[in-house]
Amino acid sequence: MIDRPTILVAGATGSIGGAAALALAKRGADVVLLGRRPDRLEARASRIRTELAAGDSVAAGDSVEADDGMATDIATLVIDFADMASVRRAAAEALERFPRLDGLVLSVGAYLEGGPNILPDGHEAMFATNVMGPFLFTELLLDRLAQSGGLVLHVIAPFEKEIDWNDLESIEHHGTMTAYNRTKVFNRAIAGETARRYAGRISSVAFNPTYVIDKSDPTLADRWPTGFMGFWWKLMTLLFARKPAVAGEPIARLMLRHDDRAALNGALFRLDRRIRKPDRAMNDEAMGGKLWDELVVRTRAAV
Repeated sequence: MIDRPTILVAGATGSIGGAAALALAKRGADVVLLGRRPDRLEARASRIRTELAAGDSVAAGDSVEADDGMATDIATLVIDFADMASVRRAAAEALERFPRLDGLVLSVGAYLEGGPNILPDGHEAMFATNVMGPFLFTELLLDRLAQSGGLVLHVIAPFEKEIDWNDLESIEHHGTMTAYNRTKVFNRAIAGETARRYAGRISSVAFNPTYVIDKSDPTLADRWPTGFMGFWWKLMTLLFARKPAVAGEPIARLMLRHDDRAALNGALFRLDRRIRKPDRAMNDEAMGGKLWDELVVRTRAAV
């Protein structure tokens, strides 16, 4: 038997993060739900506990067999990825509360209209939330994750947009979709750079969940974009959206593959399928290194 792993899930109140948290809990992992709003975190935790109590199970070979005889723990941790002070506080709390950290699922993807939305510290909100905060949080937890050969899974989107290094945060020339797509390129670049820099200590993979929406989410109507983009997303949801479990289940399987994490390092997955074709952003070492250096400077300066 092995010790029960502890997995942190950022964006746990969203469709993908929530499904991943449930799938991990069903397999016997201790799960820490990360999000900005305590009420939504507690609601998600309660929902997961209810589903666990209902007795849904997974295949015996696909679960964790712990040796402590205790029930799976569902914990919550409040964090605002747009606020670097909040990120630092949450990381410190995580290190204090959880002596073992086996993995981190980064399912963070804010889409903010009406930008650029400038935060009090001068950073653009979408860039801070999607890129700076997850980067800093991972760095602050690195040593604890390394103790168990941890796995960091970056939920990505395959969007492409050229990078303007003179306007990295898309402040001077801001279009909502352009700025968002750039953050998705950055996510893939950081997934690849993390794999290169920390090989042998932790493993880093990128995960494409395809198009997943929880249509039963009562808050969904409040989160649609406006105008044509809102119409387009609603149409795509009606025609193509898949249930959250489609992404949550393969995320859980990846996170609990303790026997071959090193072999996964630097990989890109589309659901359960490992993509062998090199991803441009993940494999661009010059871009990854330059972005990394920029993020180190910006996160250290942010207070």
